[in-house]
This record gives sequence, structure tokens and C-alpha cells, in this order.
Amino acid sequence: MPGQGPWDPGLQVERTTLAWLRTGLTFVVGLMVLLRLLAHRSAVAAAVCAAVALPLAAVIAVASWRRHRQAERNLRAAEPLPDGVLQAAFTALALLAGAIGAVYVLLM
Repeated sequence: MPGQGPWDPGLQVERTTLAWLRTGLTFVVGLMVLLRLLAHRSAVAAAVCAAVALPLAAVIAVASWRRHRQAERNLRAAEPLPDGVLQAAFTALALLAGAIGAVYVLLM
């Protein structure tokens, strides 16, 4: 019944998780394009950037799914939602993508 607690039987948690996964996939695709461009100039720089960026993207995907399960459980138990670690990881990935782009521009 509406108004009896924080739990809404809708799919807002699932939609949020799917949005996080789409954002993570977008970062991976963007990073792959940047790495491809960077590889034409410096294979070592591209390998180092790939070694850092791609595992971080995988960790974010796994964290998105875990956060989904935890948020679902917390909503059902009327407990606080998970912290902002996932948002911090996305920020780190965005900064890393920007740094890779800057390296590419400087090596051009």
C-alpha cells in the first residue's frame, strides 16, 4: 500500500542498475576508442592505459550488480541504501578516460 514504507514495488532499483551498467559500457567503448587511437602513437602508453582502465571498468560492472542486490535487500528491510562507492569509481574512470585523452592529444 502506498505510504507505508520506503519500498515501492516498482522497478526503480532495476532501472537504476541498468543505467549504471549502460554508463559503464559507454565508458568501456569510449576507452577502447581512445586506446585504439593511442596505440597508433605509442603501444606502451596504450598498454599501460588499458591495463588500468579496463579492469576498473570490469570492477564497476560487478559493483553495479552487487549494489543492485544490496539496494533491493535494504529496501525490503527498510534499511538505508548503499553508500556512494560506485559513484566514486565512475568518477575515477571518467578522470582516467580524460587523462588518456590528454595523453593522446599531447602525443599527437
